[in-house]
Amino acid sequence: MFKKASFKLIFDILFYMVILDTASTLIISLIEVFSVNHTSESLVDYPIFFISNLVFSIAFVFVAFYLRKVAQLFIVNGEFKSLNLVKHLKRCGQFLVVLGLSLMAKYLASPNIIEIASEKVDPSNSVLNLLHIVIGLSFIRLSKMLKLSIEAKQAQDLTI
Repeated sequence: MFKKASFKLIFDILFYMVILDTASTLIISLIEVFSVNHTSESLVDYPIFFISNLVFSIAFVFVAFYLRKVAQLFIVNGEFKSLNLVKHLKRCGQFLVVLGLSLMAKYLASPNIIEIASEKVDPSNSVLNLLHIVIGLSFIRLSKMLKLSIEAKQAQDLTI
């Protein structure tokens, strides 16, 4: 059996791995932008791809951060009636929507889109990108429902 702290440890490890991946992505992207000899297929030639890659990396850090906070409040502390839980869940959903939109922009602005368009397109990438958006919207909706239930519980506690 897992202890409650081990679930938080899993989210902590995920968060720090995401931080390392984002830092390496940003460093490699900046080296590509500021390198003296640009190839014909450079990322500088595709600014939307470059910007969406940066937005994806930063949004992924925030998703992992807020999931870590939700795991800490929900699993470790056992706070089901906290408005902080609602706030972190909503922020996680918002950044998941941004993540899905940046993945869609990254997919559409890919330097290989010409090669992809000439062949059969695998729709699984588009479906996975839309899945991020749907999960984000579900988190936002879940946070609203949780907020309404907390407010109803607080109103009922006041009447007793």
